[in-house]
Amino acid sequence: MRLLHVTDGVEYGLLQLEDAPHMVRLLAEVFSRSEPMAVAANLPEAQVARMVECLVPKAVAEQLTVVARDVASGQLVGALLADDFGTTPPEGLDAAAPLFAPVGALLDTLDEPYRASAAVAPGTHAHLFMLGVAAHAASRGIAGQLVAACTAQAQALGYRTAVTEATGAASQQVFRRTGFHHVATASYRDFVFGGERVFSAIMGVEGTMLMTRALGGAVL
Repeated sequence: MRLLHVTDGVEYGLLQLEDAPHMVRLLAEVFSRSEPMAVAANLPEAQVARMVECLVPKAVAEQLTVVARDVASGQLVGALLADDFGTTPPEGLDAAAPLFAPVGALLDTLDEPYRASAAVAPGTHAHLFMLGVAAHAASRGIAGQLVAACTAQAQALGYRTAVTEATGAASQQVFRRTGFHHVATASYRDFVFGGERVFSAIMGVEGTMLMTRALGGAVL
């Protein structure tokens, strides 16, 4: 990683290529085990890993993704995968994770109207979209530190707005605490994919929230 700062025994830094295998494993394990839509869709850890692998080259090039490493153990304990919302996603994502299709479709119901209304272009909006912390490192404030470091980096690079799709109650709370505001919600109960309400069994959260935060005094 390219070190940004050290807080409470954890190093936070920008993703470098040598960090990628560790980040892939961490995010694949966390998302397949605990992300509400991934669990509901039975998205296998291997497919999440392949999807993250497809995203790594773009993430390394754009230098928005932040990882967290425990100083004592040297282990990667958290990551926030982020990219430029105004640029084209990498090829191969659909093939890498076919069971991600209903998740992507729900996210599109939030992202497409926002893109149309917010004048999204390369260099304007930083997209924070996969936030994960290892189970054994929970309750150390790592998620909030990752968000803070990522938004600070985005602002330093000249981005005007940070945008995220927060899918669970915990992530929605983290983003609220770090200055994000609710824009729209895609209801799990009402969403239909392939004629089925594929996420209606998700409990404890209404749906995925599209949330934004102005950077450097920008207007959302």
